[in-house]
Amino acid sequence: MHRLPSLNAIRSFVAAARAQSFTVAAQELHVTQGAVSRMVQALEQELGVQLFNRNGRFITLTQAGQSYYEDVSQALQLIEDATRKLHQEQANVALQLVVNSGFAIRWLMPRLPSFQKQYPHIDVHILGGEAEVAQAADKANLMIRYGTGNWPGVVCDFLPVGNLMGVVCSPSLKASRELNNPADLLTGPLLTHTPSSGFWAEYFEHYDLPAPDLGVAPRFYQLMLLAEAAMAGLGFALVPLFLFQNELESGRLVLAVPHTFDSARGYCTTHAPGADSDYKVRVFKEWLMQQAEDCRLQTEAVWRRSE
Repeated sequence: MHRLPSLNAIRSFVAAARAQSFTVAAQELHVTQGAVSRMVQALEQELGVQLFNRNGRFITLTQAGQSYYEDVSQALQLIEDATRKLHQEQANVALQLVVNSGFAIRWLMPRLPSFQKQYPHIDVHILGGEAEVAQAADKANLMIRYGTGNWPGVVCDFLPVGNLMGVVCSPSLKASRELNNPADLLTGPLLTHTPSSGFWAEYFEHYDLPAPDLGVAPRFYQLMLLAEAAMAGLGFALVPLFLFQNELESGRLVLAVPHTFDSARGYCTTHAPGADSDYKVRVFKEWLMQQAEDCRLQTEAVWRRSE
């Protein structure tokens, strides 16, 4: 019975064969190019078969190498699938997630079915709302919070949705006013999201304008109520544009002026140090980051069309 080659040698060969490059394979495997080359050479010596034709920096599979690649790549995929399945079955299937209700309802909930389809063994339990986030922290595996990321004692990673802020309003309100630049907004009415009341001052300061007097400004604690007020024509709302992508696409909201700014604050995942070694936390974070990146690209395209 022939001794089986090492799994590392097989992985190096498959990565190099797939990329037709030792350098790209090394980047994929997080090792040096020389390490991949040595692994493949050792595999060829052990098998007694040349797997690659080498021409300087360029490599191509030999006929034997192509046949071997097709077989072992399938076997390697079976091993990866079996390992992933084992992790899923052995994982503590309940992921305790703390997130405020505005973000959960407007952004997370519509996307969760794709996570459940990909990881059917992990149940996401959502805990808390705006007022309960701090109190629920000790029960959570993972939190999604809004801020600058300066929370002590936790690992914080910004979601790459982008921190682009813009002023939105109803189409009828925009049509009734001469709106060309941020100064035209100072006469209001400026709708205020109570937890983010400092955003208006930050916005106008960005454009070298005085901070507005928000003493009599309509205030809303819930982001969803702020959105409804803006759509009803009650005033202008300064919001993270990615949360209002659907309204901008449908025309229920429009950009009042094309002047946006990148806030220093954003949505972040936070967890205790080392918590992402837990399978369920790690895969949820990876999925969440990819969803956020996709959303950022879509949002940028939408608001540019809305200018």
